Amino acid sequence: MPMFELELTPTGRRRVFLRGQFPFFVGALFVGVVVALVYPQAYETWPVITAYVLVFATTLAAFFIPWERFKPMWMLPLPIIDMIAVGFLRAELYTVLAAAAMLAIFPILWLAYGFFKYAVWTAALGAAFITSFTFFYNQAWPATALAWANVITLPIIIIVVARVVQVAARQLSRRGEQLYRANEKQAAALREALDNQILARSILNTVNAGVAFYDSRGRLALANNLASQMTEAVGFRIDTPPYAGEQVRAADRVTPIPFDEQIIPRALRGEEMAEHMEWLGPPDQQAAIIASTRRVLREDGELLGTVIVAYDVTELATAIDVREQFLKTVSHELRTPMTSIMGFLDLIDDAVDPREKKVHEYLAVVSRKSQDLMDRIGELLAAADREDPLQILTTDVDRVIELAVESVRERAAARGITLERVGNRDLDARIDGRRIRQVVSELLVNAIKFGREHSAITVAQELRGDRVRISVTNLGPGLGRGEQGLIFDRFYRTDDARRRAIQGFGIGLTFVKNAVAAHDGRVLINSDVDRGDEGLTTFAIDLPA
Repeated sequence: MPMFELELTPTGRRRVFLRGQFPFFVGALFVGVVVALVYPQAYETWPVITAYVLVFATTLAAFFIPWERFKPMWMLPLPIIDMIAVGFLRAELYTVLAAAAMLAIFPILWLAYGFFKYAVWTAALGAAFITSFTFFYNQAWPATALAWANVITLPIIIIVVARVVQVAARQLSRRGEQLYRANEKQAAALREALDNQILARSILNTVNAGVAFYDSRGRLALANNLASQMTEAVGFRIDTPPYAGEQVRAADRVTPIPFDEQIIPRALRGEEMAEHMEWLGPPDQQAAIIASTRRVLREDGELLGTVIVAYDVTELATAIDVREQFLKTVSHELRTPMTSIMGFLDLIDDAVDPREKKVHEYLAVVSRKSQDLMDRIGELLAAADREDPLQILTTDVDRVIELAVESVRERAAARGITLERVGNRDLDARIDGRRIRQVVSELLVNAIKFGREHSAITVAQELRGDRVRISVTNLGPGLGRGEQGLIFDRFYRTDDARRRAIQGFGIGLTFVKNAVAAHDGRVLINSDVDRGDEGLTTFAIDLPA
């Protein structure tokens, strides 16, 4: 804000008084004291008396009138009246104290800073009045060049000063406005930043996940309440190194995780994790979390920090454990009596007279259905057996596929389906041969169950760079996009399977996906759903060689 610009408050009015009128008032008092000492008879003249009446009047008006209630231009008469007072003083004191005219500098500065649009012409008129009034009052005009020089010097100096101060005032005003706008923008940006921070914290405290952000130096910058609660349950503070605790276990709930291998230290070292599972807390109060971490980079690649997100999945993990235990228990409990039943069926079949053909037919049906039930029990056991470790060995892929094909050939023949093999038969890969044989068998069983009768199933194998691909293709109803995203879910059965009452628990493809993922492989699906029973569906497993 310019030095003498009126701020529309009582404080602003007092500030203008102290900067504009008060210095002039003090200067006029000083001149009055000097005149009283060296030329006291001047107080008997009307110009001096009038001048000091004007000085006191403008001073009182500047101090007491509430100018902030009016437009700033209403204060313009005050510096003009001050210049008139200077003109009266100079007229009387011209020969005694010519320096009294220098009091005009104060109203000139006020005009230039506070009313710079009118400063030059007002200063020019004021200077003209100060100079000319002296000659009107004394009735004597300049007679020499030196006298005229004395006449024009003061106006010129005043005009030059007014012009310089006016330019300075304009620049000061512009810079003040720029500074004000910059401050406003900065304040708005600060308010927005604070609002965003409040919003971010509110969002973070609303989501059902622990979220923490560490800056590039590894210092905590932001964390929600749930993240703090998770770390406190382990026995360490989320904002205090080493960011790790003793009560942290691996996914098996037993193996302790060293401090430097826990989530936060690994993330701060630059490791990125996805769905990493840990158990937190003492054995009787463990909580399961799944955490993901990511490094946050600026556009130029500079590290901004690291974000860590952790979800409490204790209820889900507990439910999965309960389900797995249930599957294991039920499967084992069913398998034992079924083994006995099938054994006694064989004994009964041997004991029945061969001439009793009807009885042997009934026994065959019972034996076949019992075998179906044993297959279902086997599926349940395979689904529950998640902890079976891989036995990775260099394996003949062709032999693995051949065993899988032979294991389902009789079932395929029952539906009039032929099994064909194509591709490179001379392939080796580092795989768990038993597990991959089960995978191929499961894909073949699905192709037989869901494929069209009296069709062909093609089993292909090929080497693609450093990867081995095994595919099973059958003719029959295809899989839509929605079903392709669900068929690997445990116990999911397609609409077609339910409509055709095809037997199964919907866990075979879950086993396929998990076994292939354990080999760092993937399962690919290509299905033609628009051709009905004439469409081709291909399941392919892609494995490292």
